Amino acid sequence: MKKSLILALVLGLSLANCKSKVYSQEECDAALTSAFNQIEEEAKKNPQAAPLLAGLQQGKAKMVEQCMEGKFDPNCIKNAPGGLTGIMGCVKK
Repeated sequence: MKKSLILALVLGLSLANCKSKVYSQEECDAALTSAFNQIEEEAKKNPQAAPLLAGLQQGKAKMVEQCMEGKFDPNCIKNAPGGLTGIMGCVKK
């Protein structure tokens, strides 16, 4: 019984290490802030983009959480061109 419990514990720990890389809140927040600044610059050139930008700002906290869970790579977001299009290209499937 103890051997099977130990084996299950070892297996569980090894599977836990297979999860996506997680990132700190600081990494994610900095990357998304940078991307949002690019989007704001784009929005200044296109007044119709203002509602989209407002919606994104409201969803930023959720995006930071998703980044911390490993659904976004903050390095990809920082280096992505094109603001929103770049962010969407960094989503891990």
